[in-house]
Amino acid sequence: MSSASLYTLPIELVCHIFGNLDIQTILFSFRNVCKRFYTIVDTYNRYELDLSLVSKIEFHRICCIIHPENVISLILSNNDMTPGQICLFISLLNINQFVHLRALTLIEIKKFELNLLMEHININSLSELSINIRKHNFNSKGKSMIPVLSNIVMANLRKLDLSMWSKEINCIVWPKQCTLQYLTLGHYVTLKQVCEILHHLSHLRTLVLRNCIVNDTDASVMSFSHIQTSTHLTSLTFKNSRLQMNELELLLLLTPTLVHLQLTGTVTLSDSILDGSRWEEFIQRKLPSLKKFEFFFRAKTDINHNSIDIESWVSPFRTTFWLKHKSWFVTCNFIIKTGTIRLYSVPICDPCIIYESDFDKIECTTCMTNGNDALIMNNVRELDLDLTVMMASMTTQKITLRNHHLFLKLTDLTLTVNGEWPVGSIEYLSTLIDLTNLTTLGLYVNFGHYSVSNTINNIGCLLKQTYNVRSLTLSNSVYRSNLNGTVESFCSIIPHHVKYLEIYDMDLDDIKILLQQ
Repeated sequence: MSSASLYTLPIELVCHIFGNLDIQTILFSFRNVCKRFYTIVDTYNRYELDLSLVSKIEFHRICCIIHPENVISLILSNNDMTPGQICLFISLLNINQFVHLRALTLIEIKKFELNLLMEHININSLSELSINIRKHNFNSKGKSMIPVLSNIVMANLRKLDLSMWSKEINCIVWPKQCTLQYLTLGHYVTLKQVCEILHHLSHLRTLVLRNCIVNDTDASVMSFSHIQTSTHLTSLTFKNSRLQMNELELLLLLTPTLVHLQLTGTVTLSDSILDGSRWEEFIQRKLPSLKKFEFFFRAKTDINHNSIDIESWVSPFRTTFWLKHKSWFVTCNFIIKTGTIRLYSVPICDPCIIYESDFDKIECTTCMTNGNDALIMNNVRELDLDLTVMMASMTTQKITLRNHHLFLKLTDLTLTVNGEWPVGSIEYLSTLIDLTNLTTLGLYVNFGHYSVSNTINNIGCLLKQTYNVRSLTLSNSVYRSNLNGTVESFCSIIPHHVKYLEIYDMDLDDIKILLQQ
């Protein structure tokens, strides 16, 4: 029986393989294998072009090779890793040649760049559009955003993501026949704006709001008075928002068809949003179709709470409604050193958390983990961890290493080390986290400590295990200390897979040496 060869595979199978390869591999390697592959690559018309992580050299090569009409999805970025990319793209390629473009993502774009792109692109051909305006460009003078925003919402888009401030969102006049089904908005959306959206977008099924302000004001209450009919929304998400129960209930009265509700943000300890009994009553009466309810609430307190206090917040979630009918499980913990109460559904829905050991918090839960604690952290992607405090707790409490990873899908890790690098911490991290999935690593360490050479050696060991890290951030925790005599050693430990290096709080002479190396 003859074995199949990649060279003789049908074109359909080769194109299917392309769906699992990055653009660099396809254009720079696969394309150059043989004439057949060269032709297939040049005629393949389903390219999803993500340029947000490519180097400037790779960017130029891609722009020279790619045929615009073969691209169906495009991601451009002006972030710190690819500064000025969008303007460079505009100078090298004509956006109106991307005639089959269906999805466009613009990260940290400047207003004038957005206006320029929108003037030449056929926006009605797009089904998905994501725009993140550069933070320091919101209040810049220049051409008004109103015509651009009007054209965007008038288009036949199915999915829209707009990251802009409340003032910009106020400029949007939502058309009565808007076709949007999925809408994401931020930063700082007001409750009044949410009501306007629900009033006008009758086809909307999914609404995601970042940094929404749901608070007790006359203006917010009045916002509901003109909305006569409920929406057909099935999924509603509030991310990193300021939430209050009274106003939230008024809003949810307009969304009786919700199947999924997710709430993450800050609350006050006295607000009934933390009351499981009130949620149970409201959901039974007003949200009969709700199948998935996720939340992560944070509240500050000046009181040192004990386990009895924490249990009082969890107890209302121990009813048959929560445990049997819905199978929704809840955990509450009190972080001692920060005075923070956290009440959240399990698994954790917030992708960004600060990790605390079991000995640094008081916790009660309705969930029986049975060794499946990794499932609780399954949605966590970004983690902050004080390695010095953590290892000190392990030593004091004589904690043994884990026999399985707690964080399986973590991509962004920030570590703080005060003083000497803790003994055994690399081994601890390797059992706590699947380090192979990390793409971004931040280190806040004391480079002025007498054992700085040991710190550098440990960073080197960590970088060997995090071989998929592309972005490395270093910050010196001691002001105006330097790396005299150790800069060369530091340069030698940075592996080739790190493409982006960001350094804070370091002596200028040290930075010069780093650049020379």
